[in-house]
Parts: sequence; C-alpha cells; structure tokens
Amino acid sequence: MSATDGFAPLRGASVGTLSALVTTTAHTFGGGMFPSDAAVVLLVLVCAAVGYATSAAPNVVAPRLQLLVVLATAQALGHLLLTAVDGHHHGSMLTQQMLAAHAVAVLVGALAIRGAEHGIRRAITSLRRALPLLTALVVDENRIAPPLPVYRIPASTHLLDLSGRGNRGPPARTA
Repeated sequence: MSATDGFAPLRGASVGTLSALVTTTAHTFGGGMFPSDAAVVLLVLVCAAVGYATSAAPNVVAPRLQLLVVLATAQALGHLLLTAVDGHHHGSMLTQQMLAAHAVAVLVGALAIRGAEHGIRRAITSLRRALPLLTALVVDENRIAPPLPVYRIPASTHLLDLSGRGNRGPPARTA
C-alpha cells in the first residue's frame, strides 16, 4: 500500500470507533467496572484522536504490523484512561485476565478492520468489472420520448415589475 492509500479515512474511522467499543468491552470483561459517563466521553475523544492519527499517518512499512501497533496503543491509552478516571479496583496494574482481554481485543479488531478493507477491495473490483458491461448496453433511440415543449411566460425586462402582468398571485378576475 502506498502513502496515498484510499482506505486511510476508513481505516482511521474504524480504528477510532472499534478502539472505543472494544476497549470498554475488554476492560469490563477483564475485571474492571463498566466506565462512567465521563470516562466514556474521554475515551471517545482519545480514540477519535488515535483514529485521526491513523488516517493521517502514511501506511508504507508493514500495514498489518502498523495496524496492530495502533490498536495496541489505543487499548493501552484506553486502559490507562479508564483506570485513572474511574479508579478501578485493580489499580493501575494489569491483571492477567485484563491483559488477555485487551490482547484479544487488539487481534479481533485488527482482523475486523483488515477483513472490511479486503471486502471493500473485492466489491470495488467487482464493480470495476461490471460497470463497463452496463455502459456497453445498446439503447434504442426510438423508445426515448421526444423533448417536451418549453412554455415561457413573457417576462418584463424591469428589475421590479409592478405592472401586474407577472404570473404571481391569483388570476385576474374577469367580469
């Protein structure tokens, strides 16, 4: 993939959204409490920043490894944020259960994002093959309706027409 990867905005949005959802879920399943509203707001802001950074960063070295690193970073930041804001009972130390939940979240997130990118690439390739076939269809010119006649109301050349000849308002009353 090049630095001008067309999937960068999609990847950034996916990383940001998925990181916020999966961090909360992994943290809760790992033994932490469900986060408070303030923690969720801060987590969404941090994950949106990570997603934006992902979409802005060039994807040149190893895209799979880079995606794993970004997701792991988002998980680590999310864990620290949830621990600091809500003061979970496990303290700032990662338990084995919490570490396993966050590691599984990183792997599942990376698989989901790469799978979505692969699926979109396949769909675009299929469309690129199908569209030329659709444009090659022969159109019968005789079946197309003739153009409709255009009716124009004689208009005044004045900028403000106060003569009453315009087409605005009710019809004039004839006796």
